[in-house]
Amino acid sequence: MKIPLLFIIAMIFSILVTGCISQPSTPGSLVTAVTTDQATAAPVSVFPDSSGFTTLITATGQSGKTSDTFSVPGGYWELWYTADPFIMGGQDSVSASGSNSALFPYLSIQVIDTTNSDRIVKTVEPPGGLDKTLWAKSGIDPRPWKQKFYEGNKEYCFVITTKHLKSYVIEARIPKSS
Repeated sequence: MKIPLLFIIAMIFSILVTGCISQPSTPGSLVTAVTTDQATAAPVSVFPDSSGFTTLITATGQSGKTSDTFSVPGGYWELWYTADPFIMGGQDSVSASGSNSALFPYLSIQVIDTTNSDRIVKTVEPPGGLDKTLWAKSGIDPRPWKQKFYEGNKEYCFVITTKHLKSYVIEARIPKSS
């Protein structure tokens, strides 16, 4: 029993240490490719209300990874994110052994300041969790979420942790200068 557990822990650790392992996008996922504006070669946002913003980086995927480093030139930026869970929160599932367990989708984004000894600036998670059943009952889908950061002039990266997601999209954006 202890050997498989140690093996799993070692695998998770190696994934976190080596960076990202991305799985190919499946049909029906939120984003299959990052598009760019041909005139400026800047990423084009998949989120609404993006006309007043410039996208610095877009991270997409299904499984956890560490994003590329990006530079924030000013003192304010926003993190926009969304996720599409495989399952609904609290959905019962029967394992191969016949036991029942609850499965919960999960997304966590650690914002890391790479210019300051890899300081964790903030850990961002969807408020209220990822529960499509609750969204359907309330009639309100809270996606996308937005987190404001009142700091900058630094280099950052994201450490993304996921469970039971079809896909996610994460963007760092700065307001366009007028």
